[in-house]
Amino acid sequence: MYRKSRKTSTKEQTSSDETITDTPATSAEQTEALSDLYSTYVHPVKCFHGTCSKKLVNKKNLISVLKQREIGLINLHRYPSTRYQLMDRLLPNQGEIIASMPRSTFCGQFSEDGQRFLSACQDNCLRVFDTTSSKTFQRAEEIPVDEVGWAILDTALSPNRTHIAYSTWSDCIYLVKLNDNQTESKIIPLQLRPHAHSFTIFSLQYSSDGSEIIGGSNDTYVYIYDLEKQKRTLRVQAHGDDINAVRFVDNSNSLVVSGSDDNFVYIWDRRALKESHPKPVGVFAGHTKGITFIHSRMDTRYLISNSKDQSIKLWDMRRFSDESTIGKSHIIASNIDPRWDYRYDAYGPRPTQIDIPGDPSVRTYRDHSVSFTLIRCYFSPAFTTGQKYIITGSSDGCIRIYDVLTGAVELRLRVTHNAGDNRDRCVRDVAWHPYDNYIVSTSWDSYCAHVRWTHSFDESTISSSSTDPKMISLKTPGCFLNRHPQTLRRLLTQQFYGSDIEYDSDNDTQSLE
Repeated sequence: MYRKSRKTSTKEQTSSDETITDTPATSAEQTEALSDLYSTYVHPVKCFHGTCSKKLVNKKNLISVLKQREIGLINLHRYPSTRYQLMDRLLPNQGEIIASMPRSTFCGQFSEDGQRFLSACQDNCLRVFDTTSSKTFQRAEEIPVDEVGWAILDTALSPNRTHIAYSTWSDCIYLVKLNDNQTESKIIPLQLRPHAHSFTIFSLQYSSDGSEIIGGSNDTYVYIYDLEKQKRTLRVQAHGDDINAVRFVDNSNSLVVSGSDDNFVYIWDRRALKESHPKPVGVFAGHTKGITFIHSRMDTRYLISNSKDQSIKLWDMRRFSDESTIGKSHIIASNIDPRWDYRYDAYGPRPTQIDIPGDPSVRTYRDHSVSFTLIRCYFSPAFTTGQKYIITGSSDGCIRIYDVLTGAVELRLRVTHNAGDNRDRCVRDVAWHPYDNYIVSTSWDSYCAHVRWTHSFDESTISSSSTDPKMISLKTPGCFLNRHPQTLRRLLTQQFYGSDIEYDSDNDTQSLE
């Protein structure tokens, strides 16, 4: 765990390796912002297991309940620091191909409870995988969809796992009802009634209660569709260019964040938002190219944005950009060579690192590559890691895991060494299981469409680079298909009861009785 004391009037002493010092490149404001960031990691995040496993819920035996609580399955606030310290030593060191697709795969994310994994492929199919157990990745449902223009661009699984929303080049968001009996699924178009002729939603998300869907579009507008009222309830012009990313900032559904090809990240408060005169409550100016994705830490404080300028920035919602910084951002962006097109990565020079004076971002993370598509990035899960990492896809076929506080690259996970078309190497999406100890990548390489990254104690299975110890490569495709990942639950059990405890590998969701 990172230990950084909150600043006090007496200026508490900290160890030398934790002290944040002023340098010519670090202003007093930046130092204060970093200190505030460190202070949020002093006390472990309280996070409860959100599993819907009936086997856990239905266990009423007192001894079973006590043992579940002791290993972190109940009253998890008692041992969060143990989980985080354990994860520091158990980051992934091997990969296995778990699904291949006929064409490029664009989206891959877990449900909120980790019980399902949703995948969207360019073959116009949605696929739902059963991830109830960490040892399984079985296809539960395959849903062909109609009226797909080029590809399914984004997907969202409802909080109760009964519906899938997806977007493509169309005037609608489409809603798919999942049926328990595996019969034909029903696809419902949700009319957004845009004014543009060529229209798409690049980014969409369910609200925390599942009652609304928010979307960001290529016509510069943010849309909200109310599922209970069955109509569009918001259409507001939010930016001056395509909106590639939009999210709810927290579970209140009142605050919204949007990112655009105009290089800006805007914060909107729906309680004070008028369609006729939209005005953001805050602006983040620091990127010099368009925004590709945004993710919130869900604490109404920190969020990250990925950009075509080849960087991720961490923002503090208490420190917005002032008018001077916004003006400088406009000037710098207008003077950047416009010939480079991220969609092709072949014309003109690639973006160079340019710092905007007054940039209020807390940290900037640079090592990954953003080309060809809207690369996505996320905070690591609160339950297993305390959100102390940032994970991102990359167009060079290599996932990066950054340390939130230091900005350093902790790991590079190379999905593919494809020497052909560079597009085939692109890792567009990546998902860290919310409660278990593994990561699933989503790649345009159809053979390595989904790769599961786990931690192994068997050194013979680890494929690290001799020149770069932080680089883990996927070994010969298929060589790990029969290996089961070590689950965090099993590791915690062994930590508390000893490594010799008998553990039923056929059912890791059972209680210890």
